[in-house]
Formats: sequence, structure tokens, C-alpha cells
Amino acid sequence: MPEKHSESLEKNPRGLAILLDTSAFISGYEVYSVKAEHYSIPSVRDELKEGELARLRFDNAARSGRLKVLSPESSYLDEVRAVGAKMGEEGALSDTDAQLLALGIKLKADGLKPIVVSDDYSIQNVANRLGLGFRGLSTRGIKREFEWVVYCPGCRRTFRTLQAGNTCPVCGTLLKRRPDSKRPIRE
Repeated sequence: MPEKHSESLEKNPRGLAILLDTSAFISGYEVYSVKAEHYSIPSVRDELKEGELARLRFDNAARSGRLKVLSPESSYLDEVRAVGAKMGEEGALSDTDAQLLALGIKLKADGLKPIVVSDDYSIQNVANRLGLGFRGLSTRGIKREFEWVVYCPGCRRTFRTLQAGNTCPVCGTLLKRRPDSKRPIRE
């Protein structure tokens, strides 16, 4: 069962693996304030602007050893992409998002309790489905897990997956997403 997104990280540091997204560093997350193992991926650093405080936070944490920067294996990345596609999140998850979630799956397989720190609702949605905990910093986080459907506002056709160019193959209108199904997150 996934960790509650509102669970205090300080209460249960044993076996926690905190995965930090770009938004965590931008929001001011400090790896020194939580007793847990901290992880991120190289592309998170690439998304942070050179010379800005968020990038300095990342670099200092990595240099000190409090932040482990790892790349996930492709098998875990394939699993994230398959789950994201099934949920209709494939267009909403960036490569960085998918890599971070893939690292979470790997850490879970290694016996740790991963918690993804991100304000991105798509990351939280897929993390929940993958059985990873999540927590937002600047946002409250999701309360329901969604599966999305792609639809055409022009001709009203629906598609289970993104279409080439994000346009309707029938009428050429720009496609949108809407929730197809939702279920509460168990706390």
C-alpha cells in the first residue's frame, strides 16, 4: 500500500528513500533537515538553472553525500512508461519524471520505502499506482488517482493514447485530456 502523502517524513526515517524531483529543489527542500536516504537523477540537475539557489542546493547535497544521484535501469523505465500510458499520463510525464519514478521502483525492489517529493500531479498519480509514496511541498497533493482519456473537442472522438502531433487524426483539432475514471487514494 502506498505511503500517505501527508505522512511526516521525520516520524519514520527507517528505510525511507526520499526521491527528489526538480520542484522539490525549487521549493526549497533541504536534504539536511530529514533523516533519510535522499536520491535524485542526473536530469533533475539539468532542469535546474545554473547559478540559481535550487541548483546550488542540488550540487551541495550531492557533493556532501547526502544526495545520491543515480540513473535507473531501462527495465524499470519501461514499467513506468507502460503504467503511465495505461493511465493516460504518457503526454504529461516528461523523461525526467519517468526516470525518477523508475528509480523509485528500483529502490522499492531493493527493500526501501520510496517517497517521491514533487508538486507535479502526474508524478503523484503514477507514483500512487506504482505503490510509491509521494508528498508535495508547495501543493497539498492529489486526493484521487485518475485515469485520463484524450479527446477531440471538435469532433468529440476519444482516444486511449496520444495521437501524432497531439492533433485529431480525423478533424485536425488540438486534442485535450479529461478524467476517464477516478478513485480515492487510500490513507
